[in-house]
Amino acid sequence: MTLTDQTRAAIQKLVSTYPERRTALLPALKLAQTDAGYLSREAIAEAADVVGVPHSAALELAEFYTMLHTEPVPPALVVVCAQLPCALRGAEELVRDLRAGLREQIGNGLVEIERTSECFGACHRAPMARVGATYCENLDQERRRTLIQELAKA
Repeated sequence: MTLTDQTRAAIQKLVSTYPERRTALLPALKLAQTDAGYLSREAIAEAADVVGVPHSAALELAEFYTMLHTEPVPPALVVVCAQLPCALRGAEELVRDLRAGLREQIGNGLVEIERTSECFGACHRAPMARVGATYCENLDQERRRTLIQELAKA
């Protein structure tokens, strides 16, 4: 068993709130990922069993969404939005600043910086990044320094 009893119970409770069980699959996989750190084949299968859908449907969904990880990820995964609004407001500079400021943590495998074409849906607060499940918006120079300091401590 990969998932904790607490996560299994949370998924069961979640499933009961949806009119169709299958609709709970994406949030169930997010819960499973939070529990296990990433979605191993076993965690995907367990979540699928609790939701009541085929393992293949859960695996297909897990491999489709970029916020779901089927391989282990570093403790701090930073994904920078590269859509046009973020790009125009300094996404590339943000990536450079993060990589420069977190060189040691990146080298030690504690932090990974990615650029994505996935829009995070807060274009009016660009540039932005997702750190784990947390969205960091309006990443101007001051907020970047703060973010880099926080990630360097982790």
